[in-house]
Amino acid sequence: MFLILAIDIGGAPVFRTFTELWGDNFAKVAATQFSYGFTDQLRLCHIAMPMFLFIVGVVIPLSVGNRLKKSGKKGIYLHIVRRSVILFVLGLIAGGHLLQLKFENMPLYNNVLEYISIGYLVCAILITVGTPFRVLVSLTVFLLVLYWALFLFIPVPGWEGDPFSGEMNLAIYLDNIVLGRFHKPGSWQVLATINFISNMLLGVLMGKIIFGERKDMSKFKYLFLSGLLMLASGIIWGEVFPVIRSLWTSSYVLVTCAISTILLALFYYIIDIRGYSQWTFFFIVFGVNSIVIYMMAHMFDFRLIGNIFVGGLSSLFPLNISNFIQAVGAMAVMWLIMYCMYRKRTFIKI
Repeated sequence: MFLILAIDIGGAPVFRTFTELWGDNFAKVAATQFSYGFTDQLRLCHIAMPMFLFIVGVVIPLSVGNRLKKSGKKGIYLHIVRRSVILFVLGLIAGGHLLQLKFENMPLYNNVLEYISIGYLVCAILITVGTPFRVLVSLTVFLLVLYWALFLFIPVPGWEGDPFSGEMNLAIYLDNIVLGRFHKPGSWQVLATINFISNMLLGVLMGKIIFGERKDMSKFKYLFLSGLLMLASGIIWGEVFPVIRSLWTSSYVLVTCAISTILLALFYYIIDIRGYSQWTFFFIVFGVNSIVIYMMAHMFDFRLIGNIFVGGLSSLFPLNISNFIQAVGAMAVMWLIMYCMYRKRTFIKI
């Protein structure tokens, strides 16, 4: 969650303003890492959303397993549907600005919470019915290959160019048909739903490993090797099916989930096996109320609050340093709010 906040929401672009401290030339080079424009190059800002989907997938085996011990499957199905609907509505608020009540041009299906709602619905049901690990692997591979095949073998009417072009492709064509004026330009989600699900399924598979009965070092090895396998597969596949975030291509899913898996393995080794956990407190405060801070960051500019405390200080410095101080101030305000909730044991769950 910190990664999402520090890139571009809540008025706390800590990463971007940090790069500006090192001069204009460095800032211009680094600026591409925070641009969501159509490209076949992986950037820092491209990692946050698939990582969010991945982490939600990781915890599904644990959360569903705990509920299965407490209640029957009928109650779990109702809970899954209710949670999915709430997540979708929250996504409409965060990305579609639902509360503004301007329905004529409200963007639909353009926020990560909406993607999570669909992925969660499918993945949680698969875990609830007891789908075997190998079947989950096969389903994930099938969805990844299916998405690629759709681009290769279904022609777009009136288009004879590159099937992965940012000008026109199958995903753009479907979004224009399904969403029409409610589509938000820049990325295309209807067809990508296939890979939102596969993205989360990869998290589920890694969750099966980490919450399984293997020994700790065995879990670490399986996670790390799985990450390397996904990374190699994604890079190789990217030669024919480019790593494009705007299309959520299968190679993009594999590469970003590989990064997430390798990081998960390393953190599992450092925190759970080696016991070095004190440094994680800052991130835990955000993580235990991740949906809350995500929604707050979309609805409020915390720089306005932070500037009450650091605005005078920041005005004493050049613009690049001033911007960084204000971004850190905004991040501090968000963290302190979450810390107060943490201290009071207020954890809002859906």
